[in-house]
Amino acid sequence: MADLSGLIFFLLEIFLEVSASYSVSGLYRGVWYQPVEHYALLGQSFMNISGISAVRCSVRCLSHHGCFSFNYDHINQVCQMNNASAEHVCDNFQGMPYFSYYDATAKPMTCQINFDSRKGKCTPWKTCSTSEKLGLEDGSIPDESITASSIRTEGLYIGTPAGGRLNKVPPYSNIIGGWHPYAADTNQWIQVDLGNPTYVTGVLTQGRNGGNAQWVTKYRVQFEPPSPACLVDVKDQLGQTQIFNGNTDRNSIVERRFFKPVLAVKIRIVPVEWNEYICLRFELLGCK
Repeated sequence: MADLSGLIFFLLEIFLEVSASYSVSGLYRGVWYQPVEHYALLGQSFMNISGISAVRCSVRCLSHHGCFSFNYDHINQVCQMNNASAEHVCDNFQGMPYFSYYDATAKPMTCQINFDSRKGKCTPWKTCSTSEKLGLEDGSIPDESITASSIRTEGLYIGTPAGGRLNKVPPYSNIIGGWHPYAADTNQWIQVDLGNPTYVTGVLTQGRNGGNAQWVTKYRVQFEPPSPACLVDVKDQLGQTQIFNGNTDRNSIVERRFFKPVLAVKIRIVPVEWNEYICLRFELLGCK
């Protein structure tokens, strides 16, 4: 019986090795697991296995009752099996070049872009040849899906998150033409809940409509992957947190693309520098 179990385990590894793409996929038809690249869960590893692929690492983790996630070191080909998932210990979830993090407890996702019936798996993100506006400007993303760290409500003027939609013109004179937080510091943010996992490829930004000369000159972008439930920074080609150049006036639209698309359920814009005060209108680009 032990020999039979070992044979089945070996055949499963071989099957996954052949069927999996860069992401751990092919376990189910049209269903896949997405890694969080350049990140690892630190301090939770209970077993390291050298010289195996990420796919075989996933098999070892899924077959071990104490493994909730794993990190994979692409340079040294080391599988680090973790006794927790980043969803429960987000503080230990940190940027690590050349690593990928996989959550063994994550629910598999159906394809958000295309399903290749011939290959039995999702097509890569590179097949998404054009980026569309995801629905802030046209209102298909509802107001309740847009939240912020704070809003300006004192006095007669209000700057709500919903006012941060691209090309938004305030309907009343007491509404500020853009999202306008209560404070001007680097702790402020505006966030969009996309509802479902969506590939996001970039951002369009504007400054304040009318009124004072207020716009964001530099910002960073964070996203929440389908799993874990932690916000992570959008990275540049070197694996470092990317700081995007924003606007130089109130109404010009500035487009900034990510080095590579991110699969996200939430996107957060964090102003880093601004002219006079933080005020922002924006749209997300991606693949619907």
